[in-house]
Amino acid sequence: MKSVMFMPALDLKKTFTNTNGFTLLEFIIVFSMCAVLICFTPVFFRAFERHKLYSAASVIAADLRLAQQLNINQDAVYTVLFDCVNERYLIERNVYTYKKTNLPGGIDLVFTNFDFDNDSRNGYDNKLRFNIKGEPYRNNGFFNGGHISICNKNGEFIYVIVASITGRVRIDTKPPL
Repeated sequence: MKSVMFMPALDLKKTFTNTNGFTLLEFIIVFSMCAVLICFTPVFFRAFERHKLYSAASVIAADLRLAQQLNINQDAVYTVLFDCVNERYLIERNVYTYKKTNLPGGIDLVFTNFDFDNDSRNGYDNKLRFNIKGEPYRNNGFFNGGHISICNKNGEFIYVIVASITGRVRIDTKPPL
């Protein structure tokens, strides 16, 4: 009689499914996916900061239009006062504060060239006032618009511009001439 050797059968399913850890291929795939995502995060943050800048400019423009409409429709004088140090602006009715708005974090109120008192010795007083027709004017009665410059953390600027004669409020990425 022949001697037959029995070899134990290998259970391939059991040996390959009980491994602990990851294969090299799995590690490379996951690592490359994470690397691609990490490469795009600065782009997302830059886009977020740009969106915050445009949103702040839109709010400023809307509040300027509000002050313009309040001067047209009501029997009071509304003034917009910009505070570049504290990054905020106020809409005042006579001497009372009608609305106070703080700019979002990371947005700087860099500059305004509104000069209501028209006194060159004290610089710009950062006050904007509209008459009952909605036109921006100075204390001496001359129509004079101006602009507001705001900036984000990335150094991107945007300008809210008030037209001199018409009082049109617009937003632009280029400074006015």
